[in-house]
Amino acid sequence: MTKLPSFDRLLWMAENTPEKLDALQKRLSEEAIAQSSARNQANLTSLLDHLNKRLSLCKTPYQRCHLVSSLMFQKLALLNQAYCEPEEFLQHKAEVVSLRKHAK
Repeated sequence: MTKLPSFDRLLWMAENTPEKLDALQKRLSEEAIAQSSARNQANLTSLLDHLNKRLSLCKTPYQRCHLVSSLMFQKLALLNQAYCEPEEFLQHKAEVVSLRKHAK
């Protein structure tokens, strides 16, 4: 896995070469997904794509930071609910309904 540069180097990249910092973020994200279990890769790829689309709408670094923090907080809240109240969390399962009529 790609080694993360020091904080000072990351700060310098953010101020002077933001495109290289974005490329590093993308590479590290892809490597993390590739190293995850096969059953989680599709979900993580979808989550990353959603995050990138939302980040592309941000105008300032502060907006990007706020967006990522908010999304992380939402995921942690769901994890907390699943951990503290598993019965209630599991009651919110969706029912899959087929839209095609089955030939008999």
